[in-house]
Parts: sequence; C-alpha cells; structure tokens
Amino acid sequence: MEILQLFNGIPKTRLLARVTAALDGGELAIIPTDTNYAAVCSLNSKLGINRLYALKTGKSEKKITLFCADLTDISLYATVSNQAYRVMKSLIPGPYTFILPASRMVPKMVLTKRRTVGIRNPDHPACRQISIELQTALLALSVKEMATQGDSVSSLEAAFKNTVAFLFDSGDINSESSTILDLTGDECIIVRQGKGEV
Repeated sequence: MEILQLFNGIPKTRLLARVTAALDGGELAIIPTDTNYAAVCSLNSKLGINRLYALKTGKSEKKITLFCADLTDISLYATVSNQAYRVMKSLIPGPYTFILPASRMVPKMVLTKRRTVGIRNPDHPACRQISIELQTALLALSVKEMATQGDSVSSLEAAFKNTVAFLFDSGDINSESSTILDLTGDECIIVRQGKGEV
C-alpha cells in the first residue's frame, strides 16, 4: 500500500494520474469523503468490483454506493424523477446517500434485489476529481467499521495493507455516517438520519 499526502484534498497531479490508471486496471484505493474514509474502485473494472466485494467482512451486509461527480453523472446511473432532482439539487454536494431506481449503466453484479442503487455526491475534492478523471462513477464501501481503531490512518494501513493499493492520508476522521434518503417513490423517505440536515 502506498500512502499519499494530499494538497487541497487530492494528491499532486502526477500521483493522481497513477491512482486513476491503477483503478482503471482493477486496483482499490481508500479515500476520504465528507463523512469518513471509503474504499473505492472504478465502476468500469470488473476486477476492481470483485476486489471491493472481497473486502466485505462480518455477518451484516455492508452497503456499496456509487460516488458521482455531479447531478448530471447521477442521472446516468439512476432514474431521477422531477421531485428527486429538486431534493438532490438542494442537498448536494454533501453527506447524503440517495436510493434511486438504477439505470442500465449500473452493472448487474452491484444491483440490489429491488434494482435500486445508492448514490452519493460527497463534498470532497478527491471523490469528485477521481470520478472525473476516470470518466465513470466510483463504487465505494465505507471502511469505518472494518478497521480496529475506526478511521485512523494507521489503523486503515494495518487493516488493508495487503488488499488496497493506495491510501489518501487526510488525517484521522471520526464523523457521522451519511443521511440516507429513499427517492424511489413519490415522497422522500428518511431511511437513516446521519450527518446533514434534511
């Protein structure tokens, strides 16, 4: 695992290019978000998706989410109603996960039984810039509960040194999880109240 120092939230251009090329080839990275650290892969890499799923441990199912650069990108991977668009436009970028009907752009291997997808537009430059560079969404898995000491850099390094290629060092993060909003129906339903007011 290579630990990368950040400048204005992202590695230097040369290093960022290495990260995106590695993600495109199936590697994983752990990056900071506006809530906690997340392991990510390219949505276009079947190898990366399989590696991300292999990180999931324990009996409880860990939810995998798409990180998109902006609202336009979100509309590529989900069916967005007018009401859902208004809700999201007022809240993003920010600490919110939106449950939406998945589009055909979402690989079957990451769909839920309901054919929905969780989508985020985190307010962190690393999440946005990597997605822009890859020209696809990131598939993301929160690693907060998968390391012995939460989201400390040393704990993440120890837990994932043999399975993740890069760790973006944004210092220790101890934040709330995102607020989850179900936008699949006619009304906005709060599934989990986390960081971020609704």
